[in-house]
Amino acid sequence: MGRSTKDCVIKSLGDAARHNSNLMVRPEVILWPDPDAQWKQVIPALQKELPALLVYGPFDPKQKQGPAIWIKCMVAKTLPEANWPDNTIPIIYLPGIGKHELKDIAKAAFDIQPLLEYQYTGTLWTQENGKEWTILAFIQNEESGLGQKVAQDSATREAIKRSVSRYFEDPEAFLGKPIIDAEDVLNMVFPDVIAAILKWMCKGSAWLHALPVEQQQVFINICKTRYGFIPDPNNIKEITEKLGTQRGTWKQVWLHYANAPKKFPEMQDLLRSAKPDDLGKGMFTIPAESWPQVNEEKEDQLRKEMIIAAKQQPKEAFEKLKRLHQQHEERRHWVWTELGQAPLAKALQHLVLMTETANENYPSSTIEEVKQYYLTKGFRIDQSMRKALAAVRSDKDKDVIKGLISSIYKPWLTLITQKFQSLVKGDASIFTAQFEVSESQTFLLFVDAFRFELAEEFAERLTNAKYNVNLQARWSALPSLTPTAKPAISPIAESVSVTSEFNDFRPQLESGRDLLTANFRESLSAYDYVFVKNATDITPGKNHWQEIGDIDTKGHTEQSEIVKRVEELFEQVHQAIDAAFEKGIKKIKIVTDHGWLLLPGGLPKTELSKDLVETRWGRCALIKEGAKTDLLHLPWRWNPGIFIAYAPGISFFKKNEEYAHGGISIHECLVPVLIIENSSELTINAKIKELKWVNLKCAVTTEGAPDGYTIDMRSKFADSSTSIVLSSNKTVINNHCTVMADDDAESKAVTVVLMDESHRILDKKLTQVGG
Repeated sequence: MGRSTKDCVIKSLGDAARHNSNLMVRPEVILWPDPDAQWKQVIPALQKELPALLVYGPFDPKQKQGPAIWIKCMVAKTLPEANWPDNTIPIIYLPGIGKHELKDIAKAAFDIQPLLEYQYTGTLWTQENGKEWTILAFIQNEESGLGQKVAQDSATREAIKRSVSRYFEDPEAFLGKPIIDAEDVLNMVFPDVIAAILKWMCKGSAWLHALPVEQQQVFINICKTRYGFIPDPNNIKEITEKLGTQRGTWKQVWLHYANAPKKFPEMQDLLRSAKPDDLGKGMFTIPAESWPQVNEEKEDQLRKEMIIAAKQQPKEAFEKLKRLHQQHEERRHWVWTELGQAPLAKALQHLVLMTETANENYPSSTIEEVKQYYLTKGFRIDQSMRKALAAVRSDKDKDVIKGLISSIYKPWLTLITQKFQSLVKGDASIFTAQFEVSESQTFLLFVDAFRFELAEEFAERLTNAKYNVNLQARWSALPSLTPTAKPAISPIAESVSVTSEFNDFRPQLESGRDLLTANFRESLSAYDYVFVKNATDITPGKNHWQEIGDIDTKGHTEQSEIVKRVEELFEQVHQAIDAAFEKGIKKIKIVTDHGWLLLPGGLPKTELSKDLVETRWGRCALIKEGAKTDLLHLPWRWNPGIFIAYAPGISFFKKNEEYAHGGISIHECLVPVLIIENSSELTINAKIKELKWVNLKCAVTTEGAPDGYTIDMRSKFADSSTSIVLSSNKTVINNHCTVMADDDAESKAVTVVLMDESHRILDKKLTQVGG
């Protein structure tokens, strides 16, 4: 790790204070003449470590600045602000005053005359040749400064002087550079000039004028020399057209914008107004992706074609959707898709997979065949339907997707449910032969309504996070409602009475107590399980039951809009898993009570008179004794003497609903079980030791981290998409890594994470951007 200019200045000032007490008197002060006031902008940074650094100038005691008389009082320590140790030699910084002005007593200004005696009782901080220290001279000096070679052109000299505050405290500012030139310094002033250009384009002169004066001129020069424009708002249309053409150096500007377009919301209107009438041909073609109008036209065309596809037979629709997918594939990578303005193009990939899989034949002569089909292929149809619907926002786009779901997904859902019900009617042993089993796992995480297709996607997410995941499936208790099914997968299953009295599908304990929530949680302790609300309640060595998720509650409330909530659920469960492992848990078992049917547009209704039923939910009902129906009847899980009637196919007993459960379908009754183990128990005990900020650059020191490990900074530590790091190189070398943060994140709280070669998080530390 190199030395910063600040470190060298402090050392050099310390050297100036040294004296041989046998030969000379201890200097009273150190005078720092600076005729051009080059060092003035870095004095506040030095004062943080040099409390006896005083500044000659207008009275400002907070900045330890004042006139000559005040300085003399401070040197004499007669003022309370002179709070440095007695053995410290004060330093008097003299901006705008040269060494010759101190020598010429007769011509010295009246205000400074009280300080002139210090040139005799103190010492001067100057170069060996007696000249005042300039920033350039100090950087080049091998004895006192950095010993760094610097290009001697005027642009470099000016950049070195103007930009000192940007590199003054950075120990790596010039590391590895054989010779410093203006380009190096400009890159330090604007480490991400591309982002600066985009910000200026969006914010205009107000943004530019808010910069420090030295940065303003540097920015203007970079725009002229590298990007061929003068930052004048009057020319914004021409400048935006340069961005849209993506030629030369502007290609990198476009890529930066396309990588994070939400940071520059004004850019869309700028590009819209700058679009040329003719996009050209051949080598002169201007990229179509740059202009929002082009995307909108293609999205409108796609909408019309998808409406046609929804009216075709499934096989014809599949061929049409495949062709459309090929035509619009590139648009999924356009910036407008990232901005949510190509929802149909985004949904198309999911619709193609849904249609292709739904059109395939599958074995269905036994329940096991249907189960294996769903576990290997069928679940992807549900996933694809959900993702296609989640991709759209507007009502007109939802109508298009719902039309395709109705013509392609609904027939498949109806058929597989009817087949499953027919097989269950012939042999219901997968439900009736269920029995209680003692729980062997010590940490159970109950996720309400965690449908199998969700668990499949979540298991892949956990695997990518380097957890060991074993996904299994089991049949829920009947009916697939929380009051019935939740006790069956809990540690207290053995204590639930199988001769329970029917009370709205809720059983009783063997003791006769109704299995209300409070009684359920209390009963956990009898099986040596502790109910925990969150990770703070976890005690390693004990058995735990934790509950999380509200998919079912929101599903009943929001209906098909629940598809927008899945990422929230995944994030919530993922954080709970991470937190449990951090508390020392070694293995987690995720269980759930039931799945659900989801049919945008509404499930068909089966009429069931309320006069025939004792209790009726959406997909199941308790028929009154003596009443006759043709509905499928199966024993209740907690009393085989009580039979529950089930709605046929995918129908619903009540009003038209899109979300439902409690019936007989593979979607409601086949539930996941996940066993998750923490695979990050490493023999290498790598950790983050220290964070040091210099402006937006963070120097990270690690301990025990082999070369090749990486550093990232994230607003959500487990989500790589929330990274705020601009640096392309985030690799740890010799337990050290330096990364640059996005200036939009300045002063925000983020988490620095240390990862191994497979991006597994080994350690994390909270920090504030900029320090």
